[in-house]
Amino acid sequence: MLRPLVLTKKTGFLNKTPNSPVNIRDFRGVLFYSTESILPVEKFNLPPGKYFIDSGNFTPLNKPVKYKLARLPIPQRFYAKPWNFKLAFGNNPHKCSIIWAKRIIIFDKSLKEKPLNVLFFILFHEVGHAEYKDEHLADLRSQNYMKMYGFNPSQIGLAPINSLSDNADYRKLIMVHSLIKNR
Repeated sequence: MLRPLVLTKKTGFLNKTPNSPVNIRDFRGVLFYSTESILPVEKFNLPPGKYFIDSGNFTPLNKPVKYKLARLPIPQRFYAKPWNFKLAFGNNPHKCSIIWAKRIIIFDKSLKEKPLNVLFFILFHEVGHAEYKDEHLADLRSQNYMKMYGFNPSQIGLAPINSLSDNADYRKLIMVHSLIKNR
């Protein structure tokens, strides 16, 4: 039976059984976090949200697990960050676009059922373009936003792998190398 878990802020957890898998689903029932392929896992974070625990024996920590942020160069531009823009799904030839004049961020409707780490990676990548023109730098900015929000390195590393095309393999490598470097 799935156990509900509601978090109002980014929260760190101690895994009481690091060699046993933790599997957590998001509010839609889509797998959100799994340690099955990365055991043992002693500590992890969850962003604010509503979750359902499939498996795992863990308890909250006093503070979140701290992960090093990727180092980024001085921003290439200084647009206002679109944090308060409306989010929507619709027909979009791109995965996601910011319509600055209308203050809206539109995801393509094909992404609606994707795991949240993929959606947040794409969203934070688009927000990263407020500072960086270069795609790989917007990716690294997204990585930092994801860490700050409460995602774990394994979730962050899988997001570009599961969302970018084969033509962007260099971007996937940059992200994975950065995550390894900034453990």
